[in-house]
Amino acid sequence: MENIYIQGRVEQSNEQIKIFWPGTILTFKINGGPLKVQLSDDLGESRYSIIVDGKEIEDIQPTENKEWYVLYAPKDKKDHTVELHRKNDFSKGTSTLYAVVCDGDLDEIKPNKKHIEYYGNSISVGYANEDTTGNDDSYFTNNYWAYTSQTSRALNTEQTIIARSGIGLMVSWFDLIMPELYDRLNPNDKKSKWDFSKKIPDLVVINLMQNDKWLMQNPDNENFLKRIGRRQLEGEEIIEKYSQFLQGIRLKYPNTPIICTLGCMDISSKSSVFPEYVKSAIHYMRDDQIYYLEYPFLAKLAHPSVEMHTKMSQYLVEFIRKHQLI
Repeated sequence: MENIYIQGRVEQSNEQIKIFWPGTILTFKINGGPLKVQLSDDLGESRYSIIVDGKEIEDIQPTENKEWYVLYAPKDKKDHTVELHRKNDFSKGTSTLYAVVCDGDLDEIKPNKKHIEYYGNSISVGYANEDTTGNDDSYFTNNYWAYTSQTSRALNTEQTIIARSGIGLMVSWFDLIMPELYDRLNPNDKKSKWDFSKKIPDLVVINLMQNDKWLMQNPDNENFLKRIGRRQLEGEEIIEKYSQFLQGIRLKYPNTPIICTLGCMDISSKSSVFPEYVKSAIHYMRDDQIYYLEYPFLAKLAHPSVEMHTKMSQYLVEFIRKHQLI
C-alpha cells in the first residue's frame, strides 16, 4: 500500500497493516474522493477518530468482519488531509487494514522532520478523558485529545506512543510490565521485537509508576503478590528499577534527550514520595540529557479530562521549548 504516512509502530506487509498502539496515525492526502478503507478488528473494540484537515469529524469502530468504511467524501476537488487516529490501546484489539481506495488522487506525504516517542500508562493513552460522568468509562478514551497527541500537534512532530492503561514499571493490574513491553513491535507477542535503529526519536517522554503507586496500596492484589510477594517495595529498590529502565532506553537511544515526567494524578500530590524517587534515579544516571518534569495534581477524582490533558500538554510544550529539546 503506497502513499500512506504512518506514525507509530505497525506490522506492515505489502498486503496489510496491523495496528495496535494508541496514537497510531495513518494519514492520506487526497484530491477528490471518496476515500475508503477496508478494515477488521479481532475484538471489535478498537476505536478510531477521523481527522479531516486538522478537525475531528467522527469516529469508527471496526467489526470482526472485513468491511469497507468511508473516511471522507469531499464535495470538491481540492487537496484534503485525512487521518485515521487510534483512540484506545491494544487491550481493545488488533485492527488490520487490507485496502485503500480513493476515486481521486492519493498523493505522497512528506514526513515531519522531528519525532517524539512516549512511554506511559492510561494517562498517556488518554483513558476516559471524554467521560463527563466521572465514571471512568474506558469507552470514552480518545488519544487524539491526550496530552501526548496534543503535544505532538503543538510542536508539529511525528509520534510513537508505547502505552497501555494499567501498566506499571514494577507491577501492573495484569501480568505485564513496561520493561517487558517497551521493545515489542506487536505488544501481544513477546517474540515480536521492535528494531530501534529503524526510527531514532528526537525526544523521549516517560510517564510511569502511577499504577505502581496504587498497587503498593493494594498489597493483596494478585499481581502485586506475584511480582513483589508479601512485602513492601522500598525506596532504594524503586529508584534502582527506574534507573534500570532509563538505562535500557539510553542503550537504545544514546544521544536522545529524555524527559521523566510524573502526574497529573496523585503520584504528583504533595504527600507522594515518588517525585524524589524519580529525581534520585535521574541523579544516579549522571546524564545531563535526562530531565525531570512534574505535572500539577489535577485529576483528583478520576482520570484526567480533556481539559486537564490540555494543561499537561501546555506544561510539556513549554518545558520542551525552554530547554530547546525539539
